[in-house]
Amino acid sequence: AMNRVQLLGRVGQDPIMRQVEGKNPVTIFSLATNEMWRTGDSEANQGGEAWHPTLLFLCILGDISQKTTWHRISVFRPGLRDVTYQYVKKG
Repeated sequence: AMNRVQLLGRVGQDPIMRQVEGKNPVTIFSLATNEMWRTGDSEANQGGEAWHPTLLFLCILGDISQKTTWHRISVFRPGLRDVTYQYVKKG
């Protein structure tokens, strides 16, 4: 079985391509995702209430807390690996 995950965030560094002798190359980069919630919400509600940063100015109910999670992304598929290395940039 394969799980499919879609992450939306900001690239922390330009991708690098690494190759171990005798193996196929891999493109690696880091991606930051943010999760935001109103302070005072229960821990159970925090995971279900992710807000888009540009909409936060509309919220006037309480303080906002934020958690940033860094993901290390490795791309192995040859075509996708090369396109990722060429076009994905920090920011």
